[in-house]
Amino acid sequence: MNGKRRIRNAAARGLLACVLAIGSSLASMPATCRAADGKKPVLGVLKFQDETGAMPFQGGVGRVLTNILTSELAARPAFTVVERRRLQAVLEEQDLAAAGRLRPGDGARIGQLTGADYLVMGTVTAFEEGVEKKHARGFFGGLGGSREPSTAYLAIDLRVVDTSTGEIVQARAIEGRTTRTASSLSLAAGGAGFGYEALHSEALAKVVRAAIIEAIDYLECTMVSRNACLAAYVDKEQRRLEGTRKAIQLDGGQR
Repeated sequence: MNGKRRIRNAAARGLLACVLAIGSSLASMPATCRAADGKKPVLGVLKFQDETGAMPFQGGVGRVLTNILTSELAARPAFTVVERRRLQAVLEEQDLAAAGRLRPGDGARIGQLTGADYLVMGTVTAFEEGVEKKHARGFFGGLGGSREPSTAYLAIDLRVVDTSTGEIVQARAIEGRTTRTASSLSLAAGGAGFGYEALHSEALAKVVRAAIIEAIDYLECTMVSRNACLAAYVDKEQRRLEGTRKAIQLDGGQR
């Protein structure tokens, strides 16, 4: 826990340094606030660790997140992404950790062999469907049936490692939820069923992709754009932390 806190505090200090550096010369900016020599950062995406044990998708949520992140990053003009098969081949050939855990020196070796400036990795710390459910019966459009909104929740710890130094240069916790409604309809007369049912997996897929887009927006802001978005992310992180603190009432706290 202390290790994670140190990482997040260091990332927050680095982000604040970038915010304070806005308007200064490029040379005076911290190295982690800008792409080297103005070139697009070259990223390699390691497989996300999954500490939840949830299996809503074939192969697990960690594999799905890794694939989506790689594809969405490659679609952004701001980044160059190492092809997933090439990265995997290097990991296997060099017997390097492939599940988000790097030994000292691994990052530099991967960078040398693939050309990656940074390695993006993460840990799925929470993934739940149906964290909030409400069941409603009635008549919808003249038809009898029921609706059941279901909320999915996802939390990811995202990290970016500089392959030249082995240091974590970006770290952020991403939490979110989304709600989809499963509906079941039947004829009002006699109750004969003929309707449809929306799959709960729709909400799960939506929250996964939304989390990835948020992660990429953050990386593009902190590693490429480095403009007013930096201050917005500092504010967003503070609001997230405040919301998390309010989720628990600690013993000995004020009442």
